[in-house]
Amino acid sequence: VMDFTIADVRITAQGSPRQFGSGFIYPNGKINIEHPWGQTSYYRHGWNSWSPTRWWNLGRKPWRVWDNPERTMTADDAANDSAEIHRSSLVTAIEIAPDDLLLVGALSYDGANIDLSAGHIKAWSEHDNCPWFIIRGSEKLVWDEYVAALADALKITNRTSAQRPGPTWSSWYSWFEEITDDIIDAEIKPAADLGYEVLQIDDGWQRTVGDWVPNHKFSAGMADLADRIINHGMRAGLWVAPFIALSDAPIVREHPELFLQDDAGFVVAGHNWGQDYYALDLSLPQARDWAADLITTVRNWGYSHLKLDFIYAGAVAAPRKMNMSREAAYRAGIKQIRQAVGPDTYLLGSGAPIVASLGILDGIRVGPDTAPYWDVLERKCDPSAPGVLNAIRNSISRIWLSPLIDCDPDVVTIRSRSCLLPPEGSQVTVDAALVCQVASCSDPNDWLTEAERDRVRELTAASRKKLPVTQLGRYRFDIAGKVVDFENYLNPKERVSDRWLVK
Repeated sequence: VMDFTIADVRITAQGSPRQFGSGFIYPNGKINIEHPWGQTSYYRHGWNSWSPTRWWNLGRKPWRVWDNPERTMTADDAANDSAEIHRSSLVTAIEIAPDDLLLVGALSYDGANIDLSAGHIKAWSEHDNCPWFIIRGSEKLVWDEYVAALADALKITNRTSAQRPGPTWSSWYSWFEEITDDIIDAEIKPAADLGYEVLQIDDGWQRTVGDWVPNHKFSAGMADLADRIINHGMRAGLWVAPFIALSDAPIVREHPELFLQDDAGFVVAGHNWGQDYYALDLSLPQARDWAADLITTVRNWGYSHLKLDFIYAGAVAAPRKMNMSREAAYRAGIKQIRQAVGPDTYLLGSGAPIVASLGILDGIRVGPDTAPYWDVLERKCDPSAPGVLNAIRNSISRIWLSPLIDCDPDVVTIRSRSCLLPPEGSQVTVDAALVCQVASCSDPNDWLTEAERDRVRELTAASRKKLPVTQLGRYRFDIAGKVVDFENYLNPKERVSDRWLVK
């Protein structure tokens, strides 16, 4: 254990640091930092796609999902949740002065966390073998250099905007699980005419979660439907949750040994569809084979754009049969899927552990589900719950990830039918999609007015052009000459009008 002074702070670490760019990399182990900046602002980063992420303040209660263990189990890392400690997963930064930050970030997928208080920062990981990157500088500098350090540590080749998916139509936020073959078929030609490049079928096509064959609503089969989409010049996309199963799925009955279990039986990985669901033990080659075979089947149907949902479940804290850490097991699972389908299949992770997905998945959702409303007035304690505010706050706060992986902010909402967003709120969703350079929408053609169809055409045209984006500040961006600022929406200085809120 050695003491160092860097950037005017005292750092206690195991081993000597080495310089990387303008920062320093500390070898494996814990990091302790004493700082003099008191109850300052800090960056809280969540574990998976849906986990609360934002700039917060050490003088307030920790930013997290409050008093809802069932929600925490799905939307954050329940194993490391704390009601008393300001805790950030993977990376944090504290604000010394305007545009002067101290950043501490992990360089591996080893369950890395950072605890913060008014005078102390403690960086630790579940297995004490995580290297850490520390840097002080401007906001742009520290994030750019951390991205470079992560890319170097994880051997990631930065993606270019040309590799990002084109504008996507998704069935989820209009039809949810009520989709049928006829409903999807009715959207194919209009979606192509509106300029979409991907048509993605979401939850509702399968018999049950874990039994991935078409249900009675898709009697012609999923391959036939993919052909119809492809014949209209679009890529076919499909939703699948390869690492989880409900109790009535045949795989659970026939091969219970493939699932995470403890002394009490199956480990509950989360709750949805009105019941608990279980997770594959991805430390097992047989479990990884099952997931990869499933995705290969889906790919052979013709679907080249795959939304892999609830995949955090492969990394929940639980006993594993093989000697493998939980995030290493998860990474082995998605790596085998990637190897099975090759580089030309677009893999989008939703509910994905962030750092363990880098370098394997093409994109990740970076916020919780959106909704056709801004926020719910009475819901004060769940920043992971559906709504535009929560989705956009997370997504803009994670824009630094863009050089490493596509950041999906969730769908744009343009329709006025079945929508409680004011027009300004709708425009915020458009701006977020263009800033993140990943644009999707769930608005059915028949739900749109002609003026709204024109707005969809503008969105898809802008998305196809891959407009250049420059970050001007924490929440301020230049999109091909148009400046957008999310500050007043994410951190309003006055009471939000009831026109924006669901009561």
